[in-house]
Order: sequence, then structure tokens, then C-alpha cells
Amino acid sequence: MAKKKSDKEPPSSPHRSLQIFAVLVMLFSVFLLISIITFSVDDIPFIEGKSLGNLLHTAFSDINRPPIANALGLFGAYFSYLLLANTLGYPVVLFIVLLIAWGSTLLFTWSTPRLLIITNYTILFSVLLSSCFGVTQRMFEFPKGSIEWSGIVGAFIADGSIKFLGEIGAFLSVTTALFITFVLAAKIDLFILAQKIKSLLVACINWIREKTARDESEEESEEVETEEEEKPATEIELRIDDSEEQLQKKKETARSPKLKDNAVASDADELNPETAEDNFPPPIIEINRAEEPLPHSPKKIKEKEKKKETTIPIEIAVGTKPDEELDYVLPSVDLLEPLKKAEEIDKSELEANAELVKSKLAHFGVGIEKVTVTPGPVVTLYELVPASDVKISRIVSLQDDLQLALSARGIRIIAPIPGRNTVGVEIPNRNPAIVQLRSIIHSSKFQESKGMLPLAMGKTISGEIFIDDLSKMPHLLLAGATGSGKSVGVNNIVMSLLYRLYPHEVKFVIIDPKKIEMSHYALLRHHYLAVSPDINEDIVTNPNNAALVLKSLTVEMDNRYDLLARAGVRNIYDYTEKFKAGKLIPKDGAEPFRRLPYIVTVIDELADLMLMAGKEVEPSIARLAQMSRAVGIHLVVATQRPSVDVITGVIKANFPARIAYLVSSKIDSRTILDTNGAEQLIGRGDMLFLPGSSPKPERMQNAFVSTEEVERVTEYIARQPGYAEPYKLPTALEKKGGMSGEDNDGLTDELLAEAAHLVVMHQQGAVSFLQRKLSVGYARAGKLIDSLEYIGVVGPFTGSKARDVLVNSEQELSRILESYNIR
Repeated sequence: MAKKKSDKEPPSSPHRSLQIFAVLVMLFSVFLLISIITFSVDDIPFIEGKSLGNLLHTAFSDINRPPIANALGLFGAYFSYLLLANTLGYPVVLFIVLLIAWGSTLLFTWSTPRLLIITNYTILFSVLLSSCFGVTQRMFEFPKGSIEWSGIVGAFIADGSIKFLGEIGAFLSVTTALFITFVLAAKIDLFILAQKIKSLLVACINWIREKTARDESEEESEEVETEEEEKPATEIELRIDDSEEQLQKKKETARSPKLKDNAVASDADELNPETAEDNFPPPIIEINRAEEPLPHSPKKIKEKEKKKETTIPIEIAVGTKPDEELDYVLPSVDLLEPLKKAEEIDKSELEANAELVKSKLAHFGVGIEKVTVTPGPVVTLYELVPASDVKISRIVSLQDDLQLALSARGIRIIAPIPGRNTVGVEIPNRNPAIVQLRSIIHSSKFQESKGMLPLAMGKTISGEIFIDDLSKMPHLLLAGATGSGKSVGVNNIVMSLLYRLYPHEVKFVIIDPKKIEMSHYALLRHHYLAVSPDINEDIVTNPNNAALVLKSLTVEMDNRYDLLARAGVRNIYDYTEKFKAGKLIPKDGAEPFRRLPYIVTVIDELADLMLMAGKEVEPSIARLAQMSRAVGIHLVVATQRPSVDVITGVIKANFPARIAYLVSSKIDSRTILDTNGAEQLIGRGDMLFLPGSSPKPERMQNAFVSTEEVERVTEYIARQPGYAEPYKLPTALEKKGGMSGEDNDGLTDELLAEAAHLVVMHQQGAVSFLQRKLSVGYARAGKLIDSLEYIGVVGPFTGSKARDVLVNSEQELSRILESYNIR
């Protein structure tokens, strides 16, 4: 009976012999490579003039074998001398590498066209390199024994070139040909290369100038230091530019929600740096600005170290309560970089793009009746009025064709524009402008904003300043790839609030798993930061500490709801109004009412928290996002990995307001915005903002704020009088309710600490587990589990399943045990 086709044995590979040949070629190439690398001139007398047969006879004879330095013995000495002296010299190594590449191609059946091109360039490059070595040897008269550098081929070409062109001509010709071959093989753009070299030279010149200036300042500082040593060590030199009466007027002006008419820049003034500078007074307090040395000079470094040791740069108002108002002045816009004059938009470029879009669509049978152009700082909007017989879906399907025709990146089609009978095509400008934060902060639109938590978002594609209110969002989710402008956007949000709200009006909880992005905000400890008593970090960087501080925020939220219920109000705004009017009078014996500042929680990288402590972090974020709006707690969450395991359904449902920066795929765009478009952005602050009240996102350019500007603002705030202690959140380690007196005796069980460590180490919260590990009875193990539930190590009883373990690390467990004095 014949076997079925499926039962037949697979036939032997017809390429087996070719594969064996490829392996042998690669092995022989490796031998040659090792022999050339270990080539020694001392081996030449032993193999020169001898054949391979004579060397074999020498190797297997009883006579004394010569002391060969080559790693492969006589074989390596013979073949290395044969290849180096009789071919191309050391450039022959390139041929050996090619042999290895061809052997790999034959063995793994890779594609050969590209390798053929590489082979051609390698042959030409190695011959020219050998000739270059030969010409160099002749020019500098190297000893005759150095033939291994150029080989006989390079020496022959060098002799002929020198006789025909002379030494200099031959050298220039060979090196030029070598350079051209390298440029063609590596596909180098010489214009871009020249620009990079120019930038490098400019950077070197600037570095030399700065170094010279630092050396001069160091010489001057030696004379100044002798004078400074005579002064008291604790003296801080401040120069007050205004009298006390003028200072009081400026403070009153800064406290008012609106600026005077002459202090607010008009739209024309925003584009004129000179006018903008005149509208705002300089900072009231300056530290020796006229004589201040360079920031990185030795004198400056010594002054900073002296201040750290002998003075406290923050004037702390000792005894000031966190809910009292400070004698505080908001930062001035002079701390931000001066406005740069924006480049004028090339009208010919706009007209050419409009005509190109119209003609390209007409080529595919899509008639356009009218094109309206609205230029913006980075992206220009072209509004198209299609003919009456044109389907909008046809225009959307031609997006890639338009992008190819315009040779532009980041084209986005809005079909149709909400509220209009037009189709929008967003095309990036060739020369984009930078939207500075100063131009937004300085505008009357921001200064006169009625929002409780105004955010200077940036400018729309029509060039209009866009301001939104975080208290109405009420939470914000930012996502985008690395380098798309996400961290700048987070800094933008924090800076916007620092420029509008006083320390008693807003507090920040900053979680920065990357440890470097938000570290400069640590200077705000005595003014704007809220901290948890369960951890010892102001800027939270540890994932376990982040889980604790989020739990503290949920407890703070519950406490605030209790206050609102006692006050008989529905939200923090009504509570604050009653508190200011003195209408909140506690009943006899009740806890007095307190001021409730807004709390903005900033999480700079959610993905890291979800990876390290997702079980603890996600429930807290979800609960805060669902309920904290009414009590004034708002979340700003950012991530560079917008995947479904980070932006989960629970988190996404409670963040209606979202910002998408440039992402790598349409899937990521849909994860953030539920629609495509973010993959077509151009990066560097180009973003799509989806407010909770709008079904479609709006494209805009995020305002830019540098690290230097953030540092200047935080240092200015830190120099002002602050609170003795930062705003304290309630502890998350205390559990509501309690145990009966009999059950409470379980906290004194000598095995409780050991049981807690076992449960956390093995992540098992079952009674039977403690019975086995501690060799105790069921009753005692049950009491230990109840005690662990009381102190917050395990969750409540869940039937036949083991209890959830709420603590992930020994560090967190140690804090819990210490708080209950359990040892």
C-alpha cells in the first residue's frame, strides 16, 4: 500500500553542498584574518623564499622548529606574508571581511544585490587605500621592510603616480579619490556635513571664549575674595530698587486678578520685544546683578557653597500656618526669555501650496471652488470649499497623495471642519516659529482669564492664544513619543499655575519616576508643595512612595468631602466663598473649618508606575479621577508609552481631556484620542488637544519653556518668605474603624512582625499559609490575619480565596510596623 504524501520523509536539501562550502569559506577567512592581525616582521626570515610544502616538512620533521610569533604558526606566517607583501598590504583585510559576508549570504540565503554594490565599493576603496599607503611611504621615506602596509599593488600604483604627478600631486589625487569613494558608499550629503562642521567650529570658538572669560573672572575673584572674607559669613546682600511705598503698590497690583491697562500688552506689543519689556517692571529683588559673575565661574560656585553652609536662602516665616496668606509677590515675566521677533510668513509659499493642493485634487477629479488660507506659527490651515458633487470621503482618501505632492510631513485633513461647510488641510510651514511661554503669560487673555486653574496651552494654527481651565477639564492626560514635547508641556502647566495662583490657593503633588525631569520644583517645598507624612520625598521618585502618596490623596479627598458635607456646600468653589466671608462656623466641639487649596497632582511618567506598582496605583488614580473634582483635586498624567496596558479603560474613561503629541502609529493615536491624527504631527510641541466638551481634537502648538526659565522662576519663589512646613496630606497607613478590645490584643502577638514579613515576601495572605510557616493553630493564625488586615497589610475577607496582599516591598512594610510600634 502506497504511503500518503504527508507520510513521506522530507527530501534532503539540494543546497547542502553549497552550505558546507560556505562554512569552509568562512572558516578559512577567519584563519586568514587571525594570521594578518598577528603578523610579525620577525617571522619573515623563516618563511621567505620557501614553499608551502617546505613549511609542512619543517612542521612535521624532528628538527628544531623556528620560534614563530604568529598565532597560527607557520601557516599564519606564510599566508599573512603572502597576502600583505604580494597583494594590497593591510587593506586586504577588507577582502577577507567580504569573504565572510559572502559565506554568510550563501549559508543563510540572504539577498545579494546590496552585497554586490558593497563589494564593488570595497574593492575600489581597498585599492585606493593601498595606493595611499604606498604614496605616503614614498613621501616620508619609510624603511623598506614596511612593504606590508601597501603591498606590491599599492607600491606599483604609487611609483607610477609619483613619476607622473609628483609626490604632492599623487598624494592629493589618491586621497581625493579615496574621499569620493567613501562619500558615495556612505551616501553622505556634503552640504549637511559642511553645516555640521561649521556648527562644531562655532561651538569650539564659543567654548574658548567662555573659558577665557572664566579665567579672567577667576583672576578677578581672587582680589574680591579677600574683601568678602572680612564681611560676616551670614550676610546676604540684597539690593532693593524701589522704596517701601512703591514696593507696597507693586504687591497690591500683583495680588489683583487683573493687570492695569498699561501693564497688559496688546496683540501688537506681544510681537515687539522692546514694547513688551517696557510694560513689565524688573524683578523687585536682585542679587548683585550688576557685578554678578558668570553662572559657572569659580567665584559663583564658591558663593553658592558658602550660602549653603552659612545661610538659608529661603526666608521661612516661622509659625506661619499652611492656610494663612503669605507676604508673597507673583513671579515677573522678566524671569522668562525676552520675546524674539517672529519671522514673516512667506506669502508665495502659501499661494504655491494652495495652488498645488487645488491642482492635485483636480487631477483626481475632485473640484475645489475656493481655497482660504489661515497661517499659523507652525502649521497653516487651508480651507477648501469642494464642488457640490464631491464626496468628502474622496478628499480624505487622497491624504497620502497630497503629502507626496507637497513633500511635507504631518499633513492632516479635517473633513469637515466642525461648524463650517469646508474641508481643512493642515500643512506644516517650512520655517516654523517658536511659541514662547512669555508671549502667552504676558497676554491679556491669560491675565484676565476667569478660570480657577488657568493653563497657558499655546497657540492654535490660526495664531490665536489658547487658554483653558484645569478645574473644568477636570483631569488631563498627556501622551506622546520621546522627544515630542511632552515634558515641556508638563512644565508649561506647572508654570502657568505658578504665574497666576498664590501659595495658599494651590498645592502640587509631583511624581517623577525618571528623577530628573521635575527635580527643580523641589525648591517650592515651603510654598507650593504638598507632601505625605508616610514618605520622606518632596518630589516623589520611588514607585512604592508614589502608591502611598496617591493613597494619601484619596484620604484627603474623603476628609474634604466630610468638610463640604458639614459646610452644606457642593463644591470647593462654594466652600471657599463661604470660608472667605466667615460664614463657616463649626458647632460646639466640632473640628474647625480650614482653607482648602486646590491640589494638582502631576505624574510625569505613568508607564513606569504601572509597571512597578500597577495594582496599587491604578485604583487610587481611578478613584481620584472619578470623585476628586468637587473637592479641588486634579490630575495631570503624562506617559510616553500610550498602550492599552498603561492607559487602561478605567483611566481613559475618567480623563475626558487629553493631549496627544507625535506618536509612532495610528494605534497609539486611537488609544489616546479614539481617532487617528497624532501619527501625522511633526513633533517639537505640535499637539492635538481634545477637550472634554468637544468630539474632535484641535491642533495647536504648545508653548515652549526652557529648563533655565523654570530654574529662574523656582529660585525667585524660593527666595520669598514661605511656610514653616509644607502642606501635609493625611497619612495613608491609618485604617478607619477598629478592632474590639479582645481582637486588639492581636497587635501584641510576638509573631505578628514575622507573619507580616512572610506574607509580604511570599505575597500570600491565607490562614493556612501562616499555619504551615509558623507552626501555629488555626485560631492564632486567624487572629494574625485579622491583625494584618487592621494595620493594612492584607485586604478584607473574600470567602474561600486568599486575601489580597496590599504591600509590595519590605520598605513600605517597615514603615507600617513602625507606625504601630510592632517589632
